[in-house]
Amino acid sequence: MSRPQTVGNVAFGLSLFAFAIYFLNVLFGGPLARKPWMGDVSEMLVLLVAVILFVAGTLAREAQAKAAKAEADKGSTQVSKGGCAPPKN
Repeated sequence: MSRPQTVGNVAFGLSLFAFAIYFLNVLFGGPLARKPWMGDVSEMLVLLVAVILFVAGTLAREAQAKAAKAEADKGSTQVSKGGCAPPKN
């Protein structure tokens, strides 16, 4: 497993965890009619952390895809330069 993939998976997991905390707090305060354990500012900060981690995970996954594409392009370029590929018309 490459480093961007690992970072992406961890960031997505932590983002899901932070959003679950936010969602449970809203659930307790709304339909369950219990007192939520976080205030407005805490909710905003937890949601902000979830969004930042989600963006970090997305960027890490894009970096991984870009590196994989560059590696694949590099491999196909070497094959065509090596004389193994048929000539292009």
